[in-house]
Amino acid sequence: MTTQAQFFKLLVDHSSETGFECPESLYWYLSHLLDSRLTRVDLIPDPSFAERYLLLSQSPDSEQFKDYADSALFFCSLLPEYGQRRGLSMDYYATLGISTYYALGDMVSDPRFTQLGNWFYHLQKFLNSAITPRQRLQLFPIL
Repeated sequence: MTTQAQFFKLLVDHSSETGFECPESLYWYLSHLLDSRLTRVDLIPDPSFAERYLLLSQSPDSEQFKDYADSALFFCSLLPEYGQRRGLSMDYYATLGISTYYALGDMVSDPRFTQLGNWFYHLQKFLNSAITPRQRLQLFPIL
């Protein structure tokens, strides 16, 4: 079984345990995202998220937009302490990721990117709950 297939199974199993549901295409996208990040040595973006976001506006390259948005989702979901140590909230990274997925959705004809923008916060919480199993998946804040 490939690593991506293992991630897909983990996500689907976690979805069953938590009751979380999203389109199957997003589970496959997330499993590919996790698989591709597993072998990367450049997890910490250089230049910073803010600098990269500003540089994106000068680039018509959809792969750079995709990598940037995926990085934001990855950091928000699996490394939330990264921003917190720098005094930045996860909303900061989420907003950058969401807007980049929307921009990417406008650039290419793949509806998954608009879906990723729409589902970003839920996917972030779902992925985070998958790595912290004692934490209950809570998609909406308790008022």
